[in-house]
Amino acid sequence: MALLFFLVRVPTLLAIFWRKHLARTARRAEVRANPKSIIVFRLDELGDLVLSTPLFRELKRNFPGSRCTVVVKLGYLAILTTNHNVDEILPLHQVDVKWLPARARRLASALSFYWTRLRHRHFDMAISPRWDVDESLATMLCVLTNAGTRVGHSEHVSREKQRINRGFDGAFDVVAPPGPVRHEVDRNLEIVEALGGSVEDRRLEICLTDSDRKFASELLTHHDGSRMLVAIGIGGRVASRRWPLQSYAELIARLNQQRMVQPVIVCADEEAAEASELSAMLAVPPYILSGVPLRCVCAVLERCDVFLGNDSGTAHLAAAMDCATVVVSRHPLNGDPGHANSPARFGPRCSRYRVVQPLSGTGDCRSACCSNEPHCIQLVTVEMVVKAALDLLHEKPCRAMTNELPRQSLAPAGILLSDGVTVPKAAGAL
Repeated sequence: MALLFFLVRVPTLLAIFWRKHLARTARRAEVRANPKSIIVFRLDELGDLVLSTPLFRELKRNFPGSRCTVVVKLGYLAILTTNHNVDEILPLHQVDVKWLPARARRLASALSFYWTRLRHRHFDMAISPRWDVDESLATMLCVLTNAGTRVGHSEHVSREKQRINRGFDGAFDVVAPPGPVRHEVDRNLEIVEALGGSVEDRRLEICLTDSDRKFASELLTHHDGSRMLVAIGIGGRVASRRWPLQSYAELIARLNQQRMVQPVIVCADEEAAEASELSAMLAVPPYILSGVPLRCVCAVLERCDVFLGNDSGTAHLAAAMDCATVVVSRHPLNGDPGHANSPARFGPRCSRYRVVQPLSGTGDCRSACCSNEPHCIQLVTVEMVVKAALDLLHEKPCRAMTNELPRQSLAPAGILLSDGVTVPKAAGAL
């Protein structure tokens, strides 16, 4: 808490004071109504970025002719490089000073980014769409940016945010008010509504290239078409979000009794050891996508019959490809719907999905799982996930969700993968 105070709240409040009293910028109502240049700070995790793609589309629709710049972490750059609603991407490079605490490195990275990339630029509008507690310093950068209008969510949306981000409402000229629990896609789009705009399309959007799809074709060249392609997402930002590998092995064995399956294990490069461990448990040798570029992962997920995995960014990639998605969640069914792990906020957004949860927490976990290790998630049984997967596979896609979005066709990047070969980890890789 002390680090959050000194390395997030204090720098942001100092930026607000500086902007208001020492570097005041003239506000013009006509610019707010028709901005020609917009910058969006999306500095959190992969899933948050994927759930923001409808926001970029609706900003361009409501403000035609505007130029949209998005600031993201370097590793997630590939998600937006083919997005025709984003005109410019500014990657935030991490300051790599090992002896500094992680939060201090984050502050140093944000200040370095402002000084080298933003200090001499002007935008009509700066947006921080983060609804929950801001620990990434997006609000600070939004304030420091030379912009005519700044837009963000109120600090009063939750007790935790009001406590940690107290005073942050002063950063914004337009503040989206608190409201009932909504999905994060809808929370992001509240920014458009707060600006007086309308929302027509809430679908996720990741644009693939011919090269991305060629990657998937090369990988699956020898795939037996009679086998159902089942993607398995074993990763998770914290250990308590990860369903046991043994449970995934039993799940695939049970599904294989019903329908012949071909597993595809999807994981980050640092999870390769766990992928190999799971591979040894499976009767059918899996494809392993470890450290593969993000859009190439999406191209494979686009061809899968179902995704089964933990609550993670990979699940949102699958949903963006409108792959039938089953998420194993640690969040209790009777838990707090406004919690950061709640499916009410972060469930898959696609035409066919299921979230399998424990009915209630165990031990001291009441409103949410509070363990750092696998805990409440272990109450989710293999039988529960098998039933969810089979029910989903028998369900017809919703037509309203399956209309294809326009996709850019870009020059092939020449990324090829032969069967059984893993691409090394790179920027924009999972």
